[in-house]
Amino acid sequence: GRQVREARLAPRSAARANARLARPARAHRAHRARGCAACAQRRRPRIGRMALGGALRGTVPGLAAGPAVRAPLPPPPPTWPAGGHRGAAVGATAGSLAAGGCRAAASSASRCSVAVAAAAVGVLGSLGTAGLLRRRASRLRWLRPSSASSCVRSMRTARQVSTASIDGSWSSMERIYCINLDKRPERWAFMQGQFSRHRMPVQRWSAVDGSTLDVPKLAQVGLVAKEALPRYFLPREQKLFGTDLTDGGIGCALSHFLIWRDILQLCASGAANSKSVFLVIEDDCKIPDQFSEALVHERLSEVPDDWELVYLGGQDLLHRGHEYQVSSGVRRLYKGFRETTAYVINEAGAKACLEVCVPMYWQVDTHMNDESLREGLRPPRSHEKDYTMRPRGYCLWPPIVVQDHDMFKTDVQTVEHN
Repeated sequence: GRQVREARLAPRSAARANARLARPARAHRAHRARGCAACAQRRRPRIGRMALGGALRGTVPGLAAGPAVRAPLPPPPPTWPAGGHRGAAVGATAGSLAAGGCRAAASSASRCSVAVAAAAVGVLGSLGTAGLLRRRASRLRWLRPSSASSCVRSMRTARQVSTASIDGSWSSMERIYCINLDKRPERWAFMQGQFSRHRMPVQRWSAVDGSTLDVPKLAQVGLVAKEALPRYFLPREQKLFGTDLTDGGIGCALSHFLIWRDILQLCASGAANSKSVFLVIEDDCKIPDQFSEALVHERLSEVPDDWELVYLGGQDLLHRGHEYQVSSGVRRLYKGFRETTAYVINEAGAKACLEVCVPMYWQVDTHMNDESLREGLRPPRSHEKDYTMRPRGYCLWPPIVVQDHDMFKTDVQTVEHN
């Protein structure tokens, strides 16, 4: 009988509870409309405090009929699909996208911790993903705490260039870059001596120090393929020479990415155009005495007009480059060619290189030349060719510059060259 009475009284009790809740709410709104400061600061009564037990659950508005249910968590942010689309829309707005990404990252409260993020926003901004990275840049922590300050200094100067005071002609080159790590001043001194002899107006490009990067974070944001991480963490002696990712290899790749982004910005701003030629040199390049602008112009005149990238030096690892001879001293790029010691590139080549090198499964020269490995390890396709279609690349053979393996130890490979 008691349960029956409680059931009969439950609607009446609920109505009384609702009336008690409504009266202070109406009074509160009325006083607040008249500007009563005391009522403006008064807290409205909480419905939870008026709970009348299990019989009233579901009757009093706001009380849950069952256990409290948490709001669903927001969906996780989109991730870069493995081997998926890397954005083909890289038109003249690439420079503005990159600049906007850097400004968004720089406006974060922790500017130092997202210095590398800002650079990557610019790189991937040219690939149509600037919006995603701009939203994530303020949350990224790519730097290892022990070496954050050194990497921040490196990345702050990576977008700046210092021009050697040489009054050379070299008018056929829009800009000449030399990639050099801040912790390798002896290499820069070596290159300065060569540039002085050849009267080359070179701009030093501060390289990215790969040892200061958090590679798993790079994989999370899409610069490095997640499938490449197992081989990245292999012991050095088990890695495939010249192919598997290393700290130095990732830093080298990012340095080239930033230069390609700079080229796109120059062309988008009108400081250069699609016909401009850019020369990129690494700081272990040995330049022979006969090297000159006239020699480079003469050798490039034999290259087909559709070129986007031309290597001045490199290695034919598979010794099959002679099969792809197109003219006197010029060969098509193919999957067996390696090294980025020195090359000339134009706007179309910079766009193509950015597209084919992100995300990174392997070292940058593997991505640039071997189309069969750009999506990781996969079965060969019937229509694939050994030569490189994108970027439309060639190499000068015999090369007119070489990599100096004797004077400097490698910062990229796991073992020294033989």
